[in-house]
Amino acid sequence: MEVLKDRYTITELSQNLSVTDHALRYYEKEFNMYVPKDKRGRRYYTPDVANIMYQIKNMRDEGLEIKAIKKILKPEIELIAPKPSEENNSNSLTRIDGKNNSLEIQKFFQDFSEKLTDSFSLTVTTAKDDITAELNKTKLELGACVENNMRKFESKMDKHFQNVDKSIGIWREKNSGGFFKKLSKKFFKKV
Repeated sequence: MEVLKDRYTITELSQNLSVTDHALRYYEKEFNMYVPKDKRGRRYYTPDVANIMYQIKNMRDEGLEIKAIKKILKPEIELIAPKPSEENNSNSLTRIDGKNNSLEIQKFFQDFSEKLTDSFSLTVTTAKDDITAELNKTKLELGACVENNMRKFESKMDKHFQNVDKSIGIWREKNSGGFFKKLSKKFFKKV
């Protein structure tokens, strides 16, 4: 989805995606996504959340079940801040006495770092597995190609050696009798 705005209302996003407001709220709940609210308590969708909603809608249109979509989009959804269950959530930056609590900030960044590391690790592992599978496939294809070319080469060599054997046989027949017989034929013909 092309992101044109910094934030979308639920109505704007539902119209852009051609889904109902109810479907968006259902996806929020099912995928445990945090959707921020403005001062008046109305939802607004950030570009990250809007793109995930777009991906969910496309996968649903392709016939994928919610369970499968959750597995596919899990790393992306985890990068979005989790839905706060209480005001004193350890993952949110709260103000205490007008100052940020440094322990909470450290905890927030530590959690974020772990999630980012896990996401990156999963991405690297998946890429490694994909590359390994592709290399194994290429290895098998290359092996089959080499084997096929070896059979063709062996076939050509067999034909070549058959022709060589045939030529040698013809030469032997033509030159049978040896050197002394030829010499005697030449000598007796002249006399």
